[in-house]
Amino acid sequence: MDVFVNNETDIENILRDSGPITGADLSARLPHLSEIAVWRSCHMSTKFRVTNCARYYLRYDILRDNQLRLSPSILRDFLTFSLIYLPEQIVEKVEAGTRLANQFRSISLEKLSWAREALLQLDPELQKVLIDHCVVFLSGDIAYFLAHETMRQHRGLGVPIKGSDIDIVIITNNEAPKEAIERIESEFLTIKKIFLMTPHIREELDFIVKPIDKMLAQLAYSDIHEKIASKILYESYFLMGRVDVYQKLIQHLRLSGTWDRIEADFEIALGQRKETIRKILALSPDFSIEDKDVASLFFASKERLEFT
Repeated sequence: MDVFVNNETDIENILRDSGPITGADLSARLPHLSEIAVWRSCHMSTKFRVTNCARYYLRYDILRDNQLRLSPSILRDFLTFSLIYLPEQIVEKVEAGTRLANQFRSISLEKLSWAREALLQLDPELQKVLIDHCVVFLSGDIAYFLAHETMRQHRGLGVPIKGSDIDIVIITNNEAPKEAIERIESEFLTIKKIFLMTPHIREELDFIVKPIDKMLAQLAYSDIHEKIASKILYESYFLMGRVDVYQKLIQHLRLSGTWDRIEADFEIALGQRKETIRKILALSPDFSIEDKDVASLFFASKERLEFT
């Protein structure tokens, strides 16, 4: 109990000095505490307020029995997208929250510009193929204007990467020339490596190319792979190409009932998030983050390396 009281005092002193700050900034000023210990101290004390400055979206944790989750994860939400403040700092919180939300929007727009730059790096003939036979859209953090630049290491190349991936999806119509599509994939692999290795870029460009018939079949939303593909379309941000193809896909997403299924799953995940927070607050003081069941409460399985 004395340790908890000391944590409260330290946090209160920091907030009085700094005003509302993110969980990451607060944790950096408390190097003797783990990020999770700071999370618990902020949420368990009546002295502090924690407010989210972003929006949530659905994701599937494929490595944990296809579990529904919300993104940002609980720890990422606290560190990157939340402000911690004292009750009397409500005006400052509103101002800081507006600045923080604008920061994510600016980062997202910058990553969006890199996505467009990647497309412009393609051979002009291949760009014409995209315009005539494909639809290209973004998904993930950028589509929700939630991209962040929290640095992490690329597991294969060992180079630093600027936060959120740039996720690009290319859907081809049935008339798309096979050889040209193969060249697009090959050139994108080269561009991907250039983006990773260029010091002033350091962006991870992920992409997938698939025919429209496969995309339409995946809207059945039955297995985990179909659910992920459907959700990516649901959250998509149009970049370039055939607007009619894009509209056809969105229309099928709605008419098939999959749009409503995704939104129903979001509500389930939201309820699970509340239950997860209750579980975290009920953990014994000597819990270990090395326990995989405990770790799964705080972040998705693929995020583990970002927090270790």
